[in-house]
Amino acid sequence: MLSQTRDSIDGVVMSKIDLCDRCSLYARNPQLVCGVHPFGVDTDSCLDFRPDPNIQEEEQWSPSGYSWYGDELIPNKPSRYTSEEQLEILDNHPFFTGVC
Repeated sequence: MLSQTRDSIDGVVMSKIDLCDRCSLYARNPQLVCGVHPFGVDTDSCLDFRPDPNIQEEEQWSPSGYSWYGDELIPNKPSRYTSEEQLEILDNHPFFTGVC
């Protein structure tokens, strides 16, 4: 996926793909995307991509019924309100509307 970041100094649009964060050529600098393509690539892939051997991939999983909160795995508690009731509370409760 192609994402664009804007350099606030020069107003130059730099294109960075998702693989950039895992590439050994990635500069990790907001002013520069990488040493080979300083302003990024114009496509969804990069022919110069080299996997960085020092980056460890994090596991993105959680058991069913649990969620991560920071570094802690906590159980999901069922809500006593349905989704419709929660939206009704958000729309009408004085805490959220500012009207007493």
